[in-house]
Amino acid sequence: MSEQKQSTQRTLLGDPGLPGAGLSVAVVMLLVLAAMAAVIGFLRLPDSMLGIGLVGIAVFLAVGARICQARDQHQALYRLLGKRPPP
Repeated sequence: MSEQKQSTQRTLLGDPGLPGAGLSVAVVMLLVLAAMAAVIGFLRLPDSMLGIGLVGIAVFLAVGARICQARDQHQALYRLLGKRPPP
């Protein structure tokens, strides 16, 4: 039972898994919620605030890109450590 709990935690909290594996369930859920909040917020902006809304959307996209970049870096580090011989 403990092994199943660890497996679930790894899946939900971002076990790197195989190279090319997708984002963890938790990260995808947070990105979906953030995207919904960004769209709703952008649609409710008055015309005079659309400029700052576009800047906010750009920041949102930058954060999403950084999450994906961090995932790739984490996988690369995990593969590199996997090649290292045990002490």
